[in-house]
Amino acid sequence: SKLMIAAAVVFAAIAALFLFVALQNSGGGEGTASGGGALVTTEVVVASQDIGANTLITAEMLELKSVPAGEALAGAFESVELAVGLPARFPVQRGEQVTASKVAVDKIADENDLALVLEPGKRAFAVEATEVHAVGGLLLPSNFVDVIAVFTGDDGEVTQVRTVLENVQVLGVAQEALEPVPATASGTDGEDAETLSGISGQRPDGVERQPRARSVTLGVTPDEVLLLAGLQSQGLAIWLSLRPFDEEESGSVGVLGSEPFGPR
Repeated sequence: SKLMIAAAVVFAAIAALFLFVALQNSGGGEGTASGGGALVTTEVVVASQDIGANTLITAEMLELKSVPAGEALAGAFESVELAVGLPARFPVQRGEQVTASKVAVDKIADENDLALVLEPGKRAFAVEATEVHAVGGLLLPSNFVDVIAVFTGDDGEVTQVRTVLENVQVLGVAQEALEPVPATASGTDGEDAETLSGISGQRPDGVERQPRARSVTLGVTPDEVLLLAGLQSQGLAIWLSLRPFDEEESGSVGVLGSEPFGPR
């Protein structure tokens, strides 16, 4: 009887092994999580090819893909039809999920219109530049700079060096300028999409530094326009100092002699 019991145990183990292998081969092992439960997936829209910014999206540019529910991005489209006809706000790489934040309500008609990227109350104003005065020609659109003016007396001696403006955005260097980005849509329904934010600017793809640029365009207030125009009309040297990314603290101001212009 002991021999029969031992044989039964062996046969049971073999049967369990065959059952496990059969389930694996039939796909029973697929779609399971590490804890043994069923893996929940969802279908999202992804780009089937690279899509450029401000490009109207067509059905051929998209496809559905099943991903684990935890990997679906917030606002991801679940239907190709909902994204068709909308323009991309930013470049979308092949295989990247298409979300509401990456598409827009309307396409920008003129991608070179700098007026579209100006914030309310701001003006675009150009200052003369040389490679030395403009941070060695290393400035790019979207950088932030301080504006420094050097005052001299009748004898040509420096009487004052002053930071007249701080934390000013560079809108353009020569003819390389920020490009308008269309406003985002609020949801994944193309027909009911609403504007969440206005048009903003982004640095163009492939933009190059312009060491020989003779002008730098800044985003300033109307009062700051008058200040810069006054400085340049007197032939004063204006220098631009590049600020670290995301720094808003004030810098130091060096003053020698009189103060023909007040602080910011």
